[in-house]
Amino acid sequence: MTPLSHTILAATGDFIIYDDELISAPSPRLFDPNEWGEKATPHAEGRGTVWFIEQPDGEWILKNFRRGGLVGRFIKQRYFFSGNRRTRMAREYLLLCRLHQMGLPVPRPVAACSRKTTFFSYSGSLLTQRLVDVRSLASWLSSEEPLGDSQWREIGRTIRKFHDCGVFHSDLNAGNILLNENWVYLIDFDRGRFRSSRFGPDWKRANLKRLRRSLDKLPPGAQLHGEGGWELLCAGYDG
Repeated sequence: MTPLSHTILAATGDFIIYDDELISAPSPRLFDPNEWGEKATPHAEGRGTVWFIEQPDGEWILKNFRRGGLVGRFIKQRYFFSGNRRTRMAREYLLLCRLHQMGLPVPRPVAACSRKTTFFSYSGSLLTQRLVDVRSLASWLSSEEPLGDSQWREIGRTIRKFHDCGVFHSDLNAGNILLNENWVYLIDFDRGRFRSSRFGPDWKRANLKRLRRSLDKLPPGAQLHGEGGWELLCAGYDG
């Protein structure tokens, strides 16, 4: 079980929720890459930059939340504030805690921090443990190394595990699936949530269609084995 602790730093307006097995002294400085010096390495990813933070037993990933779409062109890092535990980063952290406790293949959450920028808005960051010896499905398919049949099936089986638990991934795409020869993980659960049975099964197929669209957008030459790879994935999902 991942311990849950939180603290509110009234002097700065920061709200920090964290795993007290991994962090003993919660501070906003944990979420500032400049405070880590040479231990922080920037990596371009998605809409912005994440940092790999060197730790004695591995690495953490620091993600600053940024808006996408049309709104993101004008307001990059601020969101409407409606309560500390309802911030985007706290919600993702708490969801990851539940998924990790359930034994689903996700990164272990370390901490989340939100800071009120005005009375009505906030910005924030999330720390998770970095998964080692894996790469994204998009990266794998764009390389010269082919994806094995068993790996395609395991991707389908893994997605099915999440769906059977009622887990909705709001951005299921080839960049948010990490794998190696033996394991498959899902990452980036911003705006993810649990779906109750009253929603029916349609959202699950819609989730798969979103993944298929992301595969179709990969550059020409991506090793999808024609329709073979997708058929293997669906066979793993349905099996």
